[in-house]
Order: sequence, then structure tokens, then C-alpha cells
Amino acid sequence: MNKSTYFTQPVNDFVEWLAQRLCGAPIRFAAPNTKHYLHLHDALAVYQWPPRLKAPLPVSDPGLPYIHPSLPPLPGGSNLAANTALLSSIENALSKSYAAGASHGNQLAGAVAATFHWGGVYTKRGNGAWLLKNHHQLHGILSGFALDHARGDDVSKASNLRFNSGMTKVYALLLSDFIIYDSRVAASLAWLAHNWWTTWLKRPAGAFPTELKFGCLAANGSMAPFRNPTTTVFPTLWNSPYKHYTWNVRANWILGDAHKLAGGSSRFANLREVEAALFQMGDRVC
Repeated sequence: MNKSTYFTQPVNDFVEWLAQRLCGAPIRFAAPNTKHYLHLHDALAVYQWPPRLKAPLPVSDPGLPYIHPSLPPLPGGSNLAANTALLSSIENALSKSYAAGASHGNQLAGAVAATFHWGGVYTKRGNGAWLLKNHHQLHGILSGFALDHARGDDVSKASNLRFNSGMTKVYALLLSDFIIYDSRVAASLAWLAHNWWTTWLKRPAGAFPTELKFGCLAANGSMAPFRNPTTTVFPTLWNSPYKHYTWNVRANWILGDAHKLAGGSSRFANLREVEAALFQMGDRVC
């Protein structure tokens, strides 16, 4: 569906409530064994990534044809400013190689590899293996996604859509209005929506609006149980690229409108800062 169809009354009401949170109204986030945040911008203030020191590129492999951008290492626990600077460099490399066309596929693959590695999702059997197999046609894949997204619909019509926590990072750097929708961001949006409905409006969880049942994503390892605030309300998406796409687009619409509605009173300079706060908050939501 398109944005105007999706924005029912519950969605509009949630956007208005969320805009107030962007302006400093409390969220009173609390979850066991994790940091509590009275305000959403409190989470932004303590943003940290990555968990440990890493060079923002995969380990050099003479068998790979990629041409990587030149980037500094990123110390563990780097703050928002350090991450923003690094992502700006990766985004610049990605944008330039994409704009140059298919003839610069090795540069484009290098920028995508750097994005995966920054996000901690460059795995040999997962995103790394996919990139190696598809780097020759990477420009066409990204072009197809961009054209598909430009239709303004929350349902992708792309064939063989590649969409996971790694590719959402690539698409977010490729498109200015696309946020990273990974397990942490999804978990935070689900928590906020559920808290708004049950705590602020005091309405029954059983009547929770379908339009706001954000698709949650399973985390890896020990954090897998902690990225869905209420599993009876919010579905967990298991290798569901088309559903992942749908909820990424809807999150774009909701956060974009909330940030626009907040205007000059917002504590967040841009949508990327909102995403960063949600990421920090979403480490553990239950």
C-alpha cells in the first residue's frame, strides 16, 4: 500500500506522540539488566558502536577483486561523531561508485563490503558469500531496488529481493530517506508503540493496531531473546526479505513524518540521529 493508505488514525496518533518524544517528552524506557532512558535523546547521548576495535573493512584477501575505500579503524565503543564521520566516508564511496555505473563494480563492491564490516555483518557464509557471488551484477541489483522503492509503495516487486540486517545498511546509505531497520531499531519501535498504546493510552494489548505491529528481527547469539518486547503482539521475521522491506518502508514513513512534525523543537538534527537513538535503546527491550 502507499503512504496515504497506510496512515490510518492509529498511525497518525502514534506519529504525533512520537514527535513529542523527539522534542523531549519522556519515554520512560526501562528493561531488565540494561540502561534506562527517561528521554529518547538520552539514548542518543550514549550511543556507542562497535563493541570492540575493528578496521572498517574485511580482512584483505588477494582472491577478492573489490576496491575498498580508504578508511581508518574504528575503536570499540566509538561515539556518534566518530561513527557519523566514518559512515560519511563509506556513503561517499558508495554514492560515487554507484553513480559511475556498472563499470565501477569493484569499487561499488568494496563500499558495500565496508558497510557490511562496519555493521558487523560481513560473514563468510552470509553477506560475504552473497557479495562474492553477486558483485558483478551489484549495480543492477541496487538500481533495481532504488527504482522499486521510488514507486512509493511498501510492497517490493523486485525479483529475488535481498533484504536483511546487512542490506538495510547498504540501502540506507544509498537512499537519503531510508533508515537502517535492524533488530535493535525494530525492537525500539515496537517497544515505543506498545508502551504508547498500553501505558499512555491505557488500551488493551489485545486491541493493538495491526498497522503498528512492527516486524521484529531475530538477533544473533545470546541476544536473540531480547529484541522483541511482546512476542504475542509483534511477529518475528525469519529470513523474510519482503516483509522486512515492508516494515523498513513503514518505519521510514513514521519516523520521517514525526521528525518533520517535531520541526525546530526536535532534539534530533536529522533522521539518522533518531535511528541511532533507537539503535542504542534497542539492545535489550525485554
